[in-house]
Amino acid sequence: MENSQKKQFTIFGINNSISVLESDQFNLTKIDILKNGRAEKEKHLIYLINKLLFQPKFYDKQGFYQKYPDGRTQGIAVVISGDIAKGNLPDYSEKESVCLLALDQIEDPQNFGQIIRTAECAGIDGLLFSKHHSATITDTVLQVSQGAFVNMPLYEVTNLKNEFIRLKDDGFWVIGLENSIDAKPWHEVEYIGKTVLVVGSEGKGIREKVLESCDFKATIPMQGKTNSLNVSAAVSAIVFERLRQIQGPK
Repeated sequence: MENSQKKQFTIFGINNSISVLESDQFNLTKIDILKNGRAEKEKHLIYLINKLLFQPKFYDKQGFYQKYPDGRTQGIAVVISGDIAKGNLPDYSEKESVCLLALDQIEDPQNFGQIIRTAECAGIDGLLFSKHHSATITDTVLQVSQGAFVNMPLYEVTNLKNEFIRLKDDGFWVIGLENSIDAKPWHEVEYIGKTVLVVGSEGKGIREKVLESCDFKATIPMQGKTNSLNVSAAVSAIVFERLRQIQGPK
């Protein structure tokens, strides 16, 4: 299977395209634009495109939608290549406050993309996911992230448990979001300092061997008849609680 870092990706939408064009992380291969579409009327987007060393290709409606039949493009497609996900985490030994988010068994690309977006909005410093127990980076994941993937460091690792061992050596605490008897309510757990927040899928949860590596467990008690939150909603609750704690009282 081809490594996700070597593939090309097609980015759709105005916000996604602006994020990519404002960044210098990626090689831009081509840009296709719908004539008289929303993207062509977006002044800042066209300004960024005009700064490039190559010209975009303009299509009439029939030609554009024949090439991109999905319909959710907002009239622009940008093809990029580059290191979407890195393989090695940086050295955090000199850092005092870092929060990483680790995904275990998150296989739905829609959830994956939404989690990237939520984590970036909440100031998370990096997102880890396993090569073998997670969705890979795809056009859908990037589309749903709404450009957040540009500013959210993504790390595709071989073994989450081994990464946790190294991070603990650097002073991290690992906190698993899991419904269990010994889990504390999520808002009673301290997330200040160096932390790794671990989440699993709604159906499978966190794998047992990964959960064994967690120093603490946090849970979000349910009040209604539905017994579980969508994982992206659960991530939102815990990462914004962490943000509230580090920002302190207003």
